[in-house]
Amino acid sequence: MNVMAKYCKLLFLILFISVCASSIKASIIDEEGMPVVYLRGSFTNWNINPSYSFTREGNLYILKIDKENEIPAGQFKIADENWEGFDFGGFQKNIFVDESMDLNCIWAGENLNTNGISKATISFFYPGAGTTIDLKFEIENTTDLHPWSGTLPVMYINVFKDENHSAFENEIIDINLNHKNYFTNAEYWIDLNDCEWMAEEGASSIGSEEEPLPLQIKARGNWTLKGFAKKPYKLKLDKKQDLLGLTPAKSKHYALLAHADDNKGYLRNYVGFNLGERIGLPWTPKMQPVEVVINGDYRGVYFLTESIRVGDGRIEIEELEDNISDEALVSGGYVVELDNYDEDNQIRMPEEHFVNGHINDWLRITFDTPEEYSDLQKRFITDQFTEINKRVGSNSDETWAYLDLDDASRYYLVQEIISHVEAFHGSTYLFRDRGEGEKWHFSPLWDCGNAFNGWTNSYFFDCDPYGNTWIASMMANDMFRNKVEETWLWFMQNEYPGIEEDMEIYVARLKKAAKADSQRWKNQPVPAGGISVSDNSDMDGRLKEVKAHMQAKIEWLKGAFGDYTKGSYSEPLRDETPAALLPDYLNAGIMDMEDDNADEPKVYYNLQGIRVDNPQPGQIYIIKRGRKSFKTIYR
Repeated sequence: MNVMAKYCKLLFLILFISVCASSIKASIIDEEGMPVVYLRGSFTNWNINPSYSFTREGNLYILKIDKENEIPAGQFKIADENWEGFDFGGFQKNIFVDESMDLNCIWAGENLNTNGISKATISFFYPGAGTTIDLKFEIENTTDLHPWSGTLPVMYINVFKDENHSAFENEIIDINLNHKNYFTNAEYWIDLNDCEWMAEEGASSIGSEEEPLPLQIKARGNWTLKGFAKKPYKLKLDKKQDLLGLTPAKSKHYALLAHADDNKGYLRNYVGFNLGERIGLPWTPKMQPVEVVINGDYRGVYFLTESIRVGDGRIEIEELEDNISDEALVSGGYVVELDNYDEDNQIRMPEEHFVNGHINDWLRITFDTPEEYSDLQKRFITDQFTEINKRVGSNSDETWAYLDLDDASRYYLVQEIISHVEAFHGSTYLFRDRGEGEKWHFSPLWDCGNAFNGWTNSYFFDCDPYGNTWIASMMANDMFRNKVEETWLWFMQNEYPGIEEDMEIYVARLKKAAKADSQRWKNQPVPAGGISVSDNSDMDGRLKEVKAHMQAKIEWLKGAFGDYTKGSYSEPLRDETPAALLPDYLNAGIMDMEDDNADEPKVYYNLQGIRVDNPQPGQIYIIKRGRKSFKTIYR
């Protein structure tokens, strides 16, 4: 009896679903088998509203809206009752809709990507009736109907399936895009969009819809790629350009950072990079905010950013090619990342700590530039980081024969001021130039994605959930700690003032665009296991929150590093610890130094970088004379 009852219930459920499905299907077409079509968007909360239903005359659909500001600026789409998957954005031409959808769009309109949209005619092929239908709508006394804010430059990118540009390749904006291969059939142009403040900084439009420029584009990032529907991208231009005044030397290589995880008013990278420039790190990337449209789809606020490169006015070191085995070249130049992901192009070793209570993490040295190492290059990098790893875990001055002390202290201070709990864990870059006498420099700053997440009454590495390579040990090093305190007093008194004013200007420029971005991504689907794009519509509130955090942290740091408001402080002298010698297998050689500069006194150091006042004959020493170092046998 129970089995029969369950069977009847199941049969009833199947019949009920079938009837409902038929009712739903019937509800989206009229008595002549044609679809009922609506205009909907933010002004209807994306719901069906009878006021925005097209009237039909045969195959012609008409909607006229004549009330001023009835439709506010924002994203919108044309849809039947069940068509929820495709947003037209600003009605860019050459839009192609997935073939599985009931309505396929074919362009047939004009003036649809200007600020003053007033009329539109769009033709659809409707498979259900086997015919093309025309939808016309007119908007009177309404401007700025496009989804972007109109306050920032707009970067347009089209990505195509083939070199004939016959159809859009929408995988580039798919929420599950996860590979990092280049899409090569792409084009772009940037419309400055009457952005006066950026024009005053030297920016200008580049390309146009009629004359777009070639582009290659691919996804970038790790969690930011997998966890969000709003993807970050890496751009490779066909030829070097100065985009929006970022790189006067021009470059082919840029990044479009989405900052989908930045719920601090897009201030994390901005403040970190601003401080990096102020404190005088060797090179800090520049960025400009833009709004992005890809394949006609408004993607929200992005940050066009200089990518990490050797040369191009960025990291000024000797460029080294992949797979070099020439002993004279192998010492540099290198850019590596202290990573938090296991990669194929990487050297790994356990981190050596002597500070209790901190996570003992693996040291992952990922090859950035060059990307592929010969066996000799791997040996050199392994030896270099093995020596650093040994020394950084002891209170020894020998550490600074390998690491530049000044840049290490400045890099650390930026991360500490912004309470960046993921610093020294991932996206931590170091570079080394070629030759004898060179050291590894902490620079450039990149990805301050967990800034303002630390406590305001503690060092960031004491409250992190990740593990922070070396920094706890470095802070227990007397020489490093002293340099940090000297640098703090000078920096806070002389270079830090003005950062809050910069933040206020930045937020004011982004307010409208942040609201458009929030509107774009509100209630949108997310990748499996992912999360929603951060909402920064309240930029003033985010600014207030960040400023309060920084002010509280600085008050605490005054107790830790000194009160910079008392006394007068100048920039500390650069550290003069001699660099470690190159290994013998790179043929560094031993040379006698001739007295060709007798005016400069000789200072002797042993091979560990410790000064020796009484050198012994027959021993090898480093002689420092002025700013030059030599290796010699003392005679």
